[in-house]
Amino acid sequence: MSEWITEALCIMMYLFEGYCIQFFFCRFAKPKQSQIKGAKWAVSIVWILIRFGCNLVFSEMVNTMLVLKLLCSTVTLFIFCLCWYQGTVLLKIFMVVQFISLRELAFLASYSLNYIGDVALTVLVRQVDKGNIWIEYLPVTVSIISCLTIAFMQIIQGALLLGSLRKIVKNYNYEKNMNMGREAVFYLLPSVAGVLVAVLVRMLIIAVEEGNPVLLYDKYPALYVIIPLIALVLLVAIVFSFRVYQDMVSLQEERAEKIVLASQNAQLQSSMVEMEHLYDGIRSVRHDMKNHMAVLHKLIQEKYRQDDSKEDEEIQNYFNEMYQSVEQLDIKVHTGNPVSDAVIGSKFRYAEKQVKGIRLYTDDFMVSEAAAIKAYDIGIILSNGLDNAIEACMRMREKNPDAEAYIALRSFKAKGMYFIEIENSFDGMARFDKDSGFPISTKEDKEVHGIGLKNIRKCAVKYGGDIDFIVEGNKFILSVMVKGGLL
Repeated sequence: MSEWITEALCIMMYLFEGYCIQFFFCRFAKPKQSQIKGAKWAVSIVWILIRFGCNLVFSEMVNTMLVLKLLCSTVTLFIFCLCWYQGTVLLKIFMVVQFISLRELAFLASYSLNYIGDVALTVLVRQVDKGNIWIEYLPVTVSIISCLTIAFMQIIQGALLLGSLRKIVKNYNYEKNMNMGREAVFYLLPSVAGVLVAVLVRMLIIAVEEGNPVLLYDKYPALYVIIPLIALVLLVAIVFSFRVYQDMVSLQEERAEKIVLASQNAQLQSSMVEMEHLYDGIRSVRHDMKNHMAVLHKLIQEKYRQDDSKEDEEIQNYFNEMYQSVEQLDIKVHTGNPVSDAVIGSKFRYAEKQVKGIRLYTDDFMVSEAAAIKAYDIGIILSNGLDNAIEACMRMREKNPDAEAYIALRSFKAKGMYFIEIENSFDGMARFDKDSGFPISTKEDKEVHGIGLKNIRKCAVKYGGDIDFIVEGNKFILSVMVKGGLL
């Protein structure tokens, strides 16, 4: 009876390991045939078959067989991953070695429970010898203790395995590491150490004395404590090193982003200063040109009047065309702030060139009072926000050339807060990053993803506010809120 229970417990453990490997692998890679129903569960089925097959082929409990069993299961699993999953070879090596290492270490850490079972059996035999327990109950009691020991050992093993896998999966950023490359070598170092320790233990676990096999644990009982401690230390090291490296990658990305932000801000500030001077110059030139044209026109009219002749129609048309050209120098956007006028005017001209027939609205956007927000920061918000809005309209037109494209700017006060909203049409496909809350970029270059939005949030936070994103069908709204707003 106990043999049947033990076999059932082993089968349950195989099934549990199948679930664990499916949970782990599907986080790091996608099947090449993902359209096949249940494709993600293929690895768990293969693992269960590998476990049963290795047990049948390597049934003899000797050191060589134990090592071959481990190597065979590892190689078979890797070949399957190579054929079944997308991604680099290094990624697949990482997945296989990481799982095998964690599984072996979890097993070694839980194996010490056998010592508790051995002690319980020893105490039981002594009680039988003393007559405290009837010998008739001995076989049943031994079976119960053996089954409970195996059950507890597998529970601890399963908890360690699933817990460590969950920790690694939680710390892994799939969006930033879709195709794991050379960094996998760093991840592999502690895992390889874990596999090597498992191989070493399997090679030494059984000793032969006087022709009889003896477990190393029985010969050196201290190993019941030492080996689990080594396994636990390596288990923690694998999980911790993975998290540390992920944190290092995130820190490096943040530093790179700060450099890009600083460079972009410096360029933008310089551009806005130049635009402000340029538009001041344009206003001055326009004013002077209109005055010069008026004087010149008057002189020509007086000359023709003195000559008692009519003004030449060709000269009149020439003056009208010149006047229209000068009028075009005027800035069409009037928000009450020269920087926002320059930024909006520049971005709208670009939008009209890139998106034919786009409708642009600024009637509800006004910066008419002395601003508590610096003109420079308003320029950053508008420049980055309008860039994103124009890109969204361009992508929408690529998918649907007849789609109606528009961008609308508005500002308002509410409950002591000042809001700037940039509304635009888009293709309706929006996904958001769970960590930053930003829309996920569709660009191939992920390195600079979200730089503009981070710039906008930085400006909003500077004034005690934040940003929000509102999606309603094919309408996308970037809402920037700052405390106090305008003075």
